[in-house]
Amino acid sequence: MDVQTRKSILMDAFEELKKKWSNLNVGESEIDGLPESRISELMEIREKYQLNDIEFLFIVGTAIGFYQGQKVAVEEFSKKIASVNEFVYSMLGRKI
Repeated sequence: MDVQTRKSILMDAFEELKKKWSNLNVGESEIDGLPESRISELMEIREKYQLNDIEFLFIVGTAIGFYQGQKVAVEEFSKKIASVNEFVYSMLGRKI
């Protein structure tokens, strides 16, 4: 199979991964940096697109980055919300 075809297949697999993993439950149990409940989806993508080992490693790496990025975003958002809540509560406490 030529390079362009393999690239197209790999991008299709990547797009499916993004679509399926757009709403992850951050905080569930993990295996090597990935949510345990989603490992089977990676294997399904591998079979569906008949990915070789290197292509599959690309998809796994992408999945780890995607999940970890969402995890960091949720953690940072939670910290900001906590800071705002703390400020609001301190202001309300002073006015009462």
